[in-house]
Amino acid sequence: MTSLQNTILSFTLSLIKTIKFATKFMLISFVLLIASGCGKTDSPESIDLSKNWRFSPDENNIGQSEKWYAPNFDDSHWDKIDAGKRWEDQGYPNLDSFGWYRKTVDVPLDWKGKDIWIKFGAVNDAYELFVNGESVSSFGKANITFAAKPSFTKVSDNLKYGQSNLVAVKVNDWGNSGGLWRLPAIITTDKTETDLFKPLSETPFVPEKVGYELFWQDEFNGDKLDTKKWFVRGVGPRGVGYVSPDAVELKDGFLKLHAFIENDSLKIGAVGTSGLFMTTYGYFECRAQLQKSTGNWAAFWIQSPGISQGEDPAKFGTEIDIFEYFKKQGGDFVSHNLHWAYGPNQKSTGAFLSKVEGVGEGFHTFAVEWTPDKYAFFVDGYKYYEIKQAISHIDEYVILSFEPAHSMEDLKEAVLPDVFIVDYVKVYKKK
Repeated sequence: MTSLQNTILSFTLSLIKTIKFATKFMLISFVLLIASGCGKTDSPESIDLSKNWRFSPDENNIGQSEKWYAPNFDDSHWDKIDAGKRWEDQGYPNLDSFGWYRKTVDVPLDWKGKDIWIKFGAVNDAYELFVNGESVSSFGKANITFAAKPSFTKVSDNLKYGQSNLVAVKVNDWGNSGGLWRLPAIITTDKTETDLFKPLSETPFVPEKVGYELFWQDEFNGDKLDTKKWFVRGVGPRGVGYVSPDAVELKDGFLKLHAFIENDSLKIGAVGTSGLFMTTYGYFECRAQLQKSTGNWAAFWIQSPGISQGEDPAKFGTEIDIFEYFKKQGGDFVSHNLHWAYGPNQKSTGAFLSKVEGVGEGFHTFAVEWTPDKYAFFVDGYKYYEIKQAISHIDEYVILSFEPAHSMEDLKEAVLPDVFIVDYVKVYKKK
């Protein structure tokens, strides 16, 4: 063999060894990569439960005795509806009674050992939750509705991991809207989902920083209501009370809407800007101190003059309840709401509750950002809700009111005299 042949042979043998080593290295690396991947999870923190529930009305309340909650119950003949909508809008317009939801959900094997909850945004009005045939919780009784309250149940010990699980919900609707009507409807390992009524934002909203500028305001200086901006709204009977100019006062730089008894009648104050100031879209804010008692309640809202003339909120407007303070809901809660289509087919989102510790003491700001796409509700600058429903695209006006109790029974809980105090109202518009 020549010297050249020896060199070629030596190079070839060396190349073969290099290729073998590289192949082994690549194989080992691949195996290690697969092994490391097996230690990770692609399972989500939450599983959406909003779609395709099996549903059946239960007006005779036989579902419990017939075990409609059992995994082996045949629900194949039941309808399918979604959570996040009223059952009245899904084929059951006259159902004011019991209704059952059933759904199977596959729970990931790697969720085992974690804390797991089922959460509903709101259920109208009360409900009992079953998991794999066992009753695990119930919410709402003695006329305490969960139509405006999120709720959650820890179900870690009731699940089968890596398998299908049967979730059943027996809902009791006491009238008007019914069902699993507000999202989310989820099963989750995310503990932050159990922190209810929290703000969506971590920093206060400053309208000027996002392109708004002051467009209209009243700081209630002087000793008389500025009749170029406001009028006493709705003088006459309202609820169990009577709206009276006597219950509207300007003093010390504040608007004071009073509630008091005079000659066995409840007098209350309310003012509005209809015909004086109306606009479409903007950031509407007031700074106010709320009433002290239950029964009557403080409110800051925006209203359309044509809301009863049709059912399309884009054309006829929406009542935008920036805040209402029902102290019987708990001293630290305010509510926000939308209503439209006044008349026999009136619709509502139902109240959204915000928890603000100490909101019943001192002054706080309450606001809504109304855009062509959404309403965002704020307390003390923090955003609590964003709603993309019933968007009005027409001019509306501002109202401040001290609303009277719905009934004489509610009025018994009121401590009178009482007052709703407003420091200012400001409206900002985009530049």
